[in-house]
Amino acid sequence: MIELGTPATLMDAQMGHEDGSVQALYSHVTPEMIQRLLDGLTTVWEAALQARRELCPRSPVAVLDQLLVEGAR
Repeated sequence: MIELGTPATLMDAQMGHEDGSVQALYSHVTPEMIQRLLDGLTTVWEAALQARRELCPRSPVAVLDQLLVEGAR
């Protein structure tokens, strides 16, 4: 249910529990969850760089400047 994005309250109801204590005990991180998180963070990061690039395509900060230039290619 976690991998389906089911809200915690609905999972508790489906499992017949009043609070999240049982869910916290039995749930675990899966490779799919990690990949979904990485994909989401990458999307946010790329959007932030693109928004920054639209403001100004260069930066006096070397690391940021390199990222802006590389992403423009």
